[in-house]
Amino acid sequence: MAYEIDYVSAESEGYSSKIVLDGDRVFYIKLLIAPDGGARYFSADQKGNLQKEISKAEFEMWVNIVADNETDEKIILEKLTHGKKY
Repeated sequence: MAYEIDYVSAESEGYSSKIVLDGDRVFYIKLLIAPDGGARYFSADQKGNLQKEISKAEFEMWVNIVADNETDEKIILEKLTHGKKY
């Protein structure tokens, strides 16, 4: 599975991280400082232009589809928790 996580460009746009799955699925994640440590998830087009907010379940479904196995899925989701919190 191919994926790329970009914290720098995401933070410059007000998000915690940007992930590109398999070269064409783009998502932005905004980690929240809230007591429950929540997050918001956004889908984008292939050029990275935001389209809409999506649920955590929908985002995790895409990661699951693209991940080669459960271990890869857990690694990806863990890496996404390291971005800036808003």
